Amino acid sequence: MEQLDQLTSNVTTLIARYEQLKAENAMLREANQSQRAEILRSHADLEELEKQYSRLRLASAVTGTPDEREAAKRRLTQLIAQIDHVLEILKQ
Repeated sequence: MEQLDQLTSNVTTLIARYEQLKAENAMLREANQSQRAEILRSHADLEELEKQYSRLRLASAVTGTPDEREAAKRRLTQLIAQIDHVLEILKQ
């Protein structure tokens, strides 16, 4: 009889611990999802800031000193030449 009482007590303790861990797991899953959503938002913000920075650099190159404008013009000419080269390769 004592063994049965001890077994019942152990099962009750085990069930209570299971329920506690189940609730904790649900809470951690929710926190995990929240953190994942925050990371995705941060990545989107970072991409937008990088685009804005790139546009700002281009704008400052265009409105900068004559030397900076000339350097930007050379870079654009090089990029256009590379694109033309790739298009020629693709035509073959």
